[in-house]
Amino acid sequence: MMKKILILFFLACCSYAGHAQNNVIDEIVWVVGDDAILRSDVEAQRLSLQVEGQKLDGDPYCVIPEQIAIQKLYLHQAKIDSIEVNENQVIQQVEQWMNWATNQIGSKEKMEEYFNKKSSQIKEERKEMIKEQQIVQQMQRKLVGEIKLTPSEVRQYYSKLPQDSLPYIPTTVEVQIVTMEPKIPFDVTDAIKARLRDYTDQVTSGKMEFSTLARLYSEDPESAKRGGELGFMGKGQLLPEFANVAFNLNDPKRVSKIVETEYGFHIIQLVEKRGDRINCRHILLKPKVSSKELTDATQRLDSLYKDLQANKFTFEDA
Repeated sequence: MMKKILILFFLACCSYAGHAQNNVIDEIVWVVGDDAILRSDVEAQRLSLQVEGQKLDGDPYCVIPEQIAIQKLYLHQAKIDSIEVNENQVIQQVEQWMNWATNQIGSKEKMEEYFNKKSSQIKEERKEMIKEQQIVQQMQRKLVGEIKLTPSEVRQYYSKLPQDSLPYIPTTVEVQIVTMEPKIPFDVTDAIKARLRDYTDQVTSGKMEFSTLARLYSEDPESAKRGGELGFMGKGQLLPEFANVAFNLNDPKRVSKIVETEYGFHIIQLVEKRGDRINCRHILLKPKVSSKELTDATQRLDSLYKDLQANKFTFEDA
């Protein structure tokens, strides 16, 4: 699958000239699948390459988008293959690069002026960039091993093939949906909140450890294996409702208030904070939908379907 995607991509030619439009705040320069490559992404990488003294063979506003597009294709496949990187190694490389860049440019203030961003923003972007680079490298090793092939070589090869031998780009569609969520009775959510308050009391009184309760009762199976521990994460990696509460915790012995997210209801305990990252535990309980509510929601959708078939109203009205 990955090889087919790469082949189709390399058939495209570079036509980006957006860097001449100085009055535009940002713009999409290329699209790879469902992912957009922004002008700001290209500019950020161009500035980084200048600091590192790397020279590009050709117009940077053509070469860089192509490099980013190839990287996005690898990242897409890596996500399917569940490829992960060592978080500690990523953080270590980020710190090394930040120190090197500061010395290279002259000072922290000059670096912020050069990139037109705060130091924390530069650090977060560099972390994401290094993480993606490591994932891409792993994916490349898995796909092609030691084989080296350039985009121009691929283009030359496929330019010699008959047109009817080239693969077709699969059709994509845009759809509309109507969603009906089964109602969850208040007594169900009240019972869940009562259980979580009881867990909080047990932890506060010293009767039980939070990690023990998480292993026994949390309905997040992966974190439950680790006593509810999520590992170090940035605020943007967590659901907003969860992050707002978790990042306000300061005492590892305290338990948070009950937090509701799209996954259910949580209580959270701080493990450790490191700069703009946090490690915490949580216990998740999910409300159960009764068979009656599921049946009622299904019947409502069936009724809606019949009305649409009978042209009683449009899908937009529905």
